[in-house]
Amino acid sequence: MSNRKRRYVMLLGVVPLLVLAGCGYSHRTLLREDIGTINVPVFDNHTWYRGLEAELTKRMVEEVELHTQLHFAPRDEADSVLEGALVDYYQDVGAKRTDDDVLLARVTATVRFRWVDRLTGREIVPWQTMRESALNVLALGEPPEDRVLRRLAERVVEKMRQPW
Repeated sequence: MSNRKRRYVMLLGVVPLLVLAGCGYSHRTLLREDIGTINVPVFDNHTWYRGLEAELTKRMVEEVELHTQLHFAPRDEADSVLEGALVDYYQDVGAKRTDDDVLLARVTATVRFRWVDRLTGREIVPWQTMRESALNVLALGEPPEDRVLRRLAERVVEKMRQPW
């Protein structure tokens, strides 16, 4: 291989590395590296709507599984605990059919949560409150409470992934 070709091949290998280094890319996770396991107990429910706490917890577990490298463990064996409560939930009905099926409604839910290092007792993410709304249009398919709880879970896991 000629010197010119060798330089060209070397340049092709080095330039992408420089570009990635220049834009702050890192292969490291945005989660703490000393936290490998998590426990997510059923969230509390401070609303009149029963069963939403189980659905919210299920969504939290799904998001942690999808978007982190954390493994689940029993509370007394886990490195960390994600805990919280559904503190507010309401549905504003905009339109109904004659048979009382809801055609148009806005669902709003509020969650309060924190992520704790179980070994030290320190908060990794301190208590935070998030609110999410979704419009229910009969033709959209996914129930608005599912959209709201899924989006809240996505936002909680986003907070877990941010630098602290």
